[in-house]
Amino acid sequence: MKALPFPCIRPAQDRVLEALPAMGGILSGNDALRGAIADGLMLKDPGAAYYVYECSGEPGRVTGVVAICPTSVLADGKGDASADVAAAARAIAELKVQPRPVSLAYEASPVMDIILGAAKEGASLYAVTDPAGITHRAWEVKREDAVGAIRAMLDQAPEPALADDPAYAAALTGASQLLADEAHAAGTYTGKEPFNFTVAVLFPAAQVSGAAPQVPTGLLTHQVARF
Repeated sequence: MKALPFPCIRPAQDRVLEALPAMGGILSGNDALRGAIADGLMLKDPGAAYYVYECSGEPGRVTGVVAICPTSVLADGKGDASADVAAAARAIAELKVQPRPVSLAYEASPVMDIILGAAKEGASLYAVTDPAGITHRAWEVKREDAVGAIRAMLDQAPEPALADDPAYAAALTGASQLLADEAHAAGTYTGKEPFNFTVAVLFPAAQVSGAAPQVPTGLLTHQVARF
């Protein structure tokens, strides 16, 4: 499957506990998000990276890799034409930022487990425990050899399956289509725009059954168009 490193918009490490509870306001519109970036509450990573995400608590510990994948991986999210999904799609298209990674399940190799385990030996960007007692950790992987190793493993993996709320996947697909329609109308569409990709957390299928854990909103986001 195609799963690439990406430049992330995320909370400043030393202000994450301030940022996460305020995400409803921060992600309410372009002005609010720009203000949070200008204030230093949020930051835009200058380069592309993969991220390792770990969720621990009941019923155990799950580790995934966060990357951007073509929106075609969200095929299961197509066809939901409800008003709520349409409104969510418009909100994402207007914000031009995907608020959280969509959870996907894939067939991970033992080698990938070793690579991600090595990444987790370093200092984490975040270690946040939510009100439900679930601890969320994230590590940035940007060293060239580590990025190459993760990409090689993901290139060999079969296409992932949706392990998230189908309505969320449908909203992401709808937002991508709205932005593509705008680009087509303006005569600027190339097919390489960020909105043709969705940021996803890829969990080993053996570690999840049914719906997978969700990365907290705003912790690792993907800018899909200029705002």
